[in-house]
Amino acid sequence: MNTDKKPFYYNRIFLNFLFIFGGLTLIPPFIILGVPILILAFVLNKKSNAKYPQYSIKNIEEFEEKNKLLGDIEQIKKQKENTVEEANKLKEQTEKEHEELIEKTEKEYEHLKESKIKEIENLEKIIDDYSKELTVKYVDTKDYSDITSAQIKNEISLVNLKIKELIKSGKAVRISYSDSNKRDNNLTKQILKNFTSDANIILNKLTLSNVDSSRARIIRAFELTNKIFAEDYIQIKKEYLNLKLEELNLYHQYNLKLEQEKEQQKAIREQMVEEEKVRREIEREKRKIEKEEIQFRNEQNKLMLYLNKAKDDIEKKLYLDKIKDLEEKLKQLEADKKNVFDRETNTRAGFVYVISNIGSFGEDIYKIGMTRRLEPMDRIKELGSASVPFEFDVHAMIFSDDAPSLETTLHQKFRDREVNKVNQRKEFFKVPLSEIEQVVKENYNATVEFTEIAKAEQYRQTLAMTK
Repeated sequence: MNTDKKPFYYNRIFLNFLFIFGGLTLIPPFIILGVPILILAFVLNKKSNAKYPQYSIKNIEEFEEKNKLLGDIEQIKKQKENTVEEANKLKEQTEKEHEELIEKTEKEYEHLKESKIKEIENLEKIIDDYSKELTVKYVDTKDYSDITSAQIKNEISLVNLKIKELIKSGKAVRISYSDSNKRDNNLTKQILKNFTSDANIILNKLTLSNVDSSRARIIRAFELTNKIFAEDYIQIKKEYLNLKLEELNLYHQYNLKLEQEKEQQKAIREQMVEEEKVRREIEREKRKIEKEEIQFRNEQNKLMLYLNKAKDDIEKKLYLDKIKDLEEKLKQLEADKKNVFDRETNTRAGFVYVISNIGSFGEDIYKIGMTRRLEPMDRIKELGSASVPFEFDVHAMIFSDDAPSLETTLHQKFRDREVNKVNQRKEFFKVPLSEIEQVVKENYNATVEFTEIAKAEQYRQTLAMTK
């Protein structure tokens, strides 16, 4: 039990209360009683302080230290609050500046983008115009009609050798600024690889129908490649471009020649088939004539026997008339035999025909061809059997001892009006019939009849049924 604990009435707060309360209430007893108690409390406190002096000093020091610490904490707190406030202000300012920078950058980007788009559009227009000029300039006009596809293939190999030599000699590119051989070599390899790769892709996709667009694409690739590498001070020379364009033209001629050779082989096969049909037709005609000749001569011999045995003039006259008819038939057979023999020995004899098919090809489209058939209409029927929806109409059938010459003359005269300018074997021409008739009469001395209006029966009936 703590014996040092003082009664509550010695407490300073209690004594102060008595004096204050007594003074306020003006009650003397409280004042009288408080005076001695106050004196007694003072004495006791003094004794207590004397007994435990170290505790009071220590408490005061601790209290002061705590107050100081609280002051420091309060100061740090204020500093922190100021720092946070400054940081928030700096953050707001930074965010604002950042937004302004983004907005400014976006505007500059859009402006630069529009500027570059216009620059690219202008560049593409210049390249397109230049490509058109180059396309016309680099069209190959060399005549390859007298050489084979194998020879053209050799020409392509020679061009490839020229390309390799140009690269090897360092003349394929032009370098306007150089700081090291290593850099130059790397750039040379890169620029040639880029352009050559683009050009070879175009060459691999080359067809008979896209040669002009392929030529323009190679020129465009050349210009764009040089544009890209301009900042590296290196450019591909026109000599290299010319060789790639020459390679393109040779590949085009090679494809053309392959197509022509294919058509020629087809024509040879068709000609062999046609000649075999003519040969069989002549053989059949010869056998027919020989059979009829034997038959007529046997009848003639029989009639001669009957004539010798005839007793009256009427009977004799009857036999003589029959014998005369047989002699006429034998003369006709002899003429037919001579004609067949001539056709067999003269392989140039035949018919030149002019036919049309309005329902299939339209007006003023005529096929001009020839056949050595003894019956030329058989050939016309074959042409219209399955390849076209309607039958052909014959406008002229001209027999000639030199049918190929007449046919060639007509073809050459109307060559510029061929329907198919790649495959001349098709033999279709867009030309008025009157012009064909005029050329025939100028080059053929015998009489020939032309049928001006085509019947086109099935075609006209079809039109009538669809109305």
